[in-house]
Amino acid sequence: MKIAVENTSGLLVIHTEGRLDAITSIEFEKDVLPLIQQSGKPVLVDFGKLDYISSAGLRTLIFLTKEMKKNNNLLAICCLSQAVMEVFSISGIDAIISIYPTIEEGITELK
Repeated sequence: MKIAVENTSGLLVIHTEGRLDAITSIEFEKDVLPLIQQSGKPVLVDFGKLDYISSAGLRTLIFLTKEMKKNNNLLAICCLSQAVMEVFSISGIDAIISIYPTIEEGITELK
């Protein structure tokens, strides 16, 4: 999985590419956790180029969301493909994590 980080409009945007599965979720958490702990800003994760997410990837997102809430901050995601959105809907994660259709909407809501 590839990630790129962008500071914009008072928040942190994390762009992802690839798969978020049992193998890559460990690396994703290791890379993202220090970023969210140090930034003190809301975080928007762009899944526009995410091909696949497993239950391990969902667990990582739940963990990161809880870490953000500890610091009275928010984590949201955007740009999910239909297949990835189905995983979120079936698992009920869409009730826990805010999901926006576009980066622009996510940025507007998190400001």
